[in-house]
Amino acid sequence: MKTMGMCIWVATLMAWTLLAADGNNLTSTNGIDPLNAVVKINTEAYVPNYFIPWLDHGQNGASGSGVVIRGNQILTNAHNLVYATYITISKQSSDDIYEVKVKAIDHDCDLALLEVNDSSFFSDITPFDIGETPPPQTQVSVAGFPIGGDGLSITQGIISRIEIQPYVHSWNYLLAAQLDAAVNPGNSGGPVISNGKVVGIAFQGNDNGEGLGYMIPSEIIRHFLRDIEDGKVDGFGMIGFGYTSLENEDAREYLKMKKGQTGVRIARVLKVNKDLLHLDDVLLAVDGVPVANNGNIRTKTGEARSFVTLVHQKQIGEKVKLTILRSGKEILVELPVRKIEYQCHGYLYDQLPDFYITGGFVFTSLSYSFLEEWGKRNPPEELNRKMFQEKDTDDQEVIVLSTVLADRFNRGYQNFRSQILTKVNEKAVRNLKELISIVENDKGEYITFYFGEKTTPVTLNRKKMLKQTPVILKRYRVPSDRSKSLQ
Repeated sequence: MKTMGMCIWVATLMAWTLLAADGNNLTSTNGIDPLNAVVKINTEAYVPNYFIPWLDHGQNGASGSGVVIRGNQILTNAHNLVYATYITISKQSSDDIYEVKVKAIDHDCDLALLEVNDSSFFSDITPFDIGETPPPQTQVSVAGFPIGGDGLSITQGIISRIEIQPYVHSWNYLLAAQLDAAVNPGNSGGPVISNGKVVGIAFQGNDNGEGLGYMIPSEIIRHFLRDIEDGKVDGFGMIGFGYTSLENEDAREYLKMKKGQTGVRIARVLKVNKDLLHLDDVLLAVDGVPVANNGNIRTKTGEARSFVTLVHQKQIGEKVKLTILRSGKEILVELPVRKIEYQCHGYLYDQLPDFYITGGFVFTSLSYSFLEEWGKRNPPEELNRKMFQEKDTDDQEVIVLSTVLADRFNRGYQNFRSQILTKVNEKAVRNLKELISIVENDKGEYITFYFGEKTTPVTLNRKKMLKQTPVILKRYRVPSDRSKSLQ
């Protein structure tokens, strides 16, 4: 479970009873039940331990849902497949079980595609088309397999609002639609259906509200499907600046806005956009669409959306045109859509953690996955602050002392843990590879590690440390002093 502010949990969402109302009635075609295209997904996963990175938490089984779309591909949630070592699917029309493999997975938007090699699986399936996201107050139907059951469950709900929400799987903020239905584990990846088409994928719930669920809307699904057309996944870009509203008249006058002009004030510019945007620029429009003083735009149907959704429609590498007011003059800025790289890695889904052990000191790189190991406990604030600090260089990462494997050599330092390595021998260290190089190639008799914001020093005899390391590894049954990626 992941928590940040509100207690949103990644649900395998409960489906709702499908009723023949508001165009949601699904009728058979050529004697084939259209709901045969809704599948149950079973996975076995082997999840790493990020505190003790050479170990795993063991094997876990889980289930979710998916839906067959055009091209005989199965659309589901990425979080259904994290660390999966074995994946099978089944359908309501048969007791047979089919093995599948992952074709594409994008953790940014929590979507994935599966493919089945056995063509007989599709003999009684009519794939769904992707429709358009309906406006709020539209009744929709959701199908899936809640709480691990084998029977297909279908229910109805109402789309109550559509806005940017945190996607718990990645903690990216993307467009999501809120549904007025309770959610339960078991049906993530289940299709949300309107007028016989898939208009969303159910993916998470909110424990702070009664009967609240969320779906990934068509706009995000289409972006994902277009992204993977070239065979690789790029994900979603970010705007690369922070902004504040301009609902205050004095602020608008200060920024030399004319009567009738609306927009938002750029209050922070990330390093990647320093040459394009300035503090106190006013964003007036995105791709010609006016931005209101509260940051909203209006869709063709009159719905309010954040202007950021226009950026999310673009693929990585494309450009978005920003109309900017700078010192009273309008200019046009073409902003490349790109990912923003922070010092703290995101979730290391489907990756084993990197680590290096010397003298019993276990070093690893900071990631969301490492922070999540704390569970309900709060990680040190020093670690949390690194989540949104930009990289100074492409190869920069935060090195964390995870723990110390107790030995007479490291006596006095055995309670050190979850501390950031800031320097080695007065030199800043960019990443684990550089740390290894310094430890193994330094010519000095002693080596000093500096930890934390207070730069607490730990000084050790370097040759003794290297000599004692194999002894410590053998005692704690650690197969290697470093992860395979660093060998």
